[in-house]
Amino acid sequence: MLGLFRDPKDINELQGIWERVGDEFEGCLLKVYREENELIGQLIVSTPAMLDAGWVIGDKKWREIEYVPEEGWQLLDLRKQYDTQNKKLISTDYAHYWISIGGFQHSRTLRLHQSKVPLFPDQNWKKVGELLVQ
Repeated sequence: MLGLFRDPKDINELQGIWERVGDEFEGCLLKVYREENELIGQLIVSTPAMLDAGWVIGDKKWREIEYVPEEGWQLLDLRKQYDTQNKKLISTDYAHYWISIGGFQHSRTLRLHQSKVPLFPDQNWKKVGELLVQ
């Protein structure tokens, strides 16, 4: 469980179902789980806005989710350039993000930000479900 006295390197806290909140993709869901030697976040529920922007169920939106000593949690976030008129994917790449986990009152939240100093998050997520971790 995420909270004040958690182990900052415990990946079990990141595994589960996360819902995006507070922007045009609000309502989409990612399942964060271990696939072989990598922690990933896979899109399991999309929104009309995401579909219109070229996202599909099954996209691996987050890759290489890892804790780096002295740096904290980091990941690579999938970006898509999509031609909405012609419904064609133009390009994809992954951008580096830092992760801020929780907060004093919201221990089940993630904030992704491109700056190491988390002043203005680019994405906000809340944990809405757990996975059975084996």
